[in-house]
Amino acid sequence: MVGNSKMNIKLITDAPKHNLALMRLSSKLKNEGHNVFLGTPQDPCDVSYGSWLFNQSYPTDYAGGVAVDPQLRLPLNGYKPDYSLFPIDYSLGWTWEYCPRKCPFCVVPKQNNPKEHHSIWEFHDTRFSKIILLNNNTFTDPQWRETFAEISEAHLTVIDQNGYDLRLMDLEKLNYLNSTKFEGLLHFAFDCIEDESEIRQGLKVLQGVTHQVQVYVMVGYPNGRWIDETDIVRCQIIADAGFDPFIMVYNRKIRSKEPRMAQLNQFQRLVNRIFIWRKLGFTKAWQTYRCADE
Repeated sequence: MVGNSKMNIKLITDAPKHNLALMRLSSKLKNEGHNVFLGTPQDPCDVSYGSWLFNQSYPTDYAGGVAVDPQLRLPLNGYKPDYSLFPIDYSLGWTWEYCPRKCPFCVVPKQNNPKEHHSIWEFHDTRFSKIILLNNNTFTDPQWRETFAEISEAHLTVIDQNGYDLRLMDLEKLNYLNSTKFEGLLHFAFDCIEDESEIRQGLKVLQGVTHQVQVYVMVGYPNGRWIDETDIVRCQIIADAGFDPFIMVYNRKIRSKEPRMAQLNQFQRLVNRIFIWRKLGFTKAWQTYRCADE
């Protein structure tokens, strides 16, 4: 960390919209009297910090983020985000970082996040009428009802960025979601066919939702494999429940011209052509579309 003398400190990230770690770090450094700014690799400075979500793109004096070390955590508790760092019009933070799921494709289990509940008032700025919760699995928080109560009492609109666990849906949770104001879509996921029973029950409950919904279907895990029957079945289950699946291809680093990646991209194009699979069903639509595209 930096010393006591006043410095010009550059923060840099590959995050497209905001970076909570840098926003909290900025508050800490400014509180210590330093001049802090969000910069580019070419900007001169005394000290630089990088927070990387995807790749450690440029060298900095200090580097962190999930692309560097998912377990690295700076001592930033107690510092509200510096909302002047990014041009955003919403509050940003988490009330619950922990997720009990051990999905092998997810970085969250590697982060060793604590099982600690937080109030929205630890990061919410009253200038904003909207809030993003960066929670990893809100409904596994024993105090999730308190979070929704605080949001309701503050008359906030939620921007759902990380989504909710479809396997945990019940009528009580549905009522809380329906009574909350949201901007944009509500997000859920059906990643593994092994969860079929719980997902079917969750989808049945979700049919009573009053918001627009998007259900992610991850394909291509772990090594850019071919589309198989379980991918088609998952999409059909979602469609039969009255929702549209949204394909998320795992590991886009695989070259798109490789045969396996080409098929994943082909399947993604099919799902985007709603009029085809709604008419034929997924199995027949995939067979027809694949033959026509080869």
